[in-house]
Amino acid sequence: MKKITAVFIMAIVLISFSAFAAEFPSKPVTHIIPAKAGGGFDRSSRVLSLGWQEILRQPVKFDYSPGASGAIGFGKMMSKPADGYTTIMTTIAMHAMGVNTGAQKFGWDEIGFVGNLITDPNVLLVHNDSPYKTIQDFIEAGKKAEKPLTISTSHPKAVSSLAAKIFIELTGINAKVVAFSGGSAARNALAGKQVDACVGPYFSSSSQKDFIHAVASFTKKKVWDGLWDVPTLTEATGKEFPVLVEPFAFMIRRDTIKKNPENYEKMVATFKEAITSEKVKVAAEKQGMAPFIDYWSPQECDQYVQDFQAVWAKYKHLMD
Repeated sequence: MKKITAVFIMAIVLISFSAFAAEFPSKPVTHIIPAKAGGGFDRSSRVLSLGWQEILRQPVKFDYSPGASGAIGFGKMMSKPADGYTTIMTTIAMHAMGVNTGAQKFGWDEIGFVGNLITDPNVLLVHNDSPYKTIQDFIEAGKKAEKPLTISTSHPKAVSSLAAKIFIELTGINAKVVAFSGGSAARNALAGKQVDACVGPYFSSSSQKDFIHAVASFTKKKVWDGLWDVPTLTEATGKEFPVLVEPFAFMIRRDTIKKNPENYEKMVATFKEAITSEKVKVAAEKQGMAPFIDYWSPQECDQYVQDFQAVWAKYKHLMD
């Protein structure tokens, strides 16, 4: 009888230990940055990780996998199990552009969301020494220009290129898009006065505030005026411009939702909790990121995909 009792107790202990060992997460979470270290994806992810890993009680390890417009990083994530231990950050709009133009092979049926961290509005930027002090100045000059004005963007198939081409079409100015390889290169070209303007995200452009400034935004509502007080393009021109912002989202293999729902639900809940944690708030303030913190649920992220696809359907002819 004593032997049976001992065996029974041992079985209970082993079952309890097994359940404890399997509690998610029981090992570090790997977060992929599909770009070089030090950029916007890296800095914002590190801010979030300060609070997130404390809540998860596991470290968040960073994996830098730049190249091929994010395709290398997404390929790496999709090669990992659908268990919630691997996430990636990019902007929803950037991934949508990759899917729409064929640069990204993993579509929205394969990629899901943990949540959105910040939203960085795209803006039209000019040099601080530029004769164009307002968006109206730039448009008037563009309508009179015999030689096309130049607008730099981060990539031929980037959201910034789509935004710039929509801007040219709706305003009727004489201008052309000059696409670079990366947002920093596009902004550096403006800072060096190699181009007349640049389209890029507000927060990411703020590091160059000594040389450049925004004159209008591709948003529905006026953006934070703590750095540059600018109108939306819709209110400045009277024309209906689409909303083209950069939502910085944490993404995951979509099949994780079905294969490991409990792990996924914990990822979503702790991600939201981390955004409002004191550590994240303090770090966001130091980075100048606080005004752009904009939590979206996975469902809100999916809705943005649908809204963006409607914009793409209307203006994709500009990208041919």
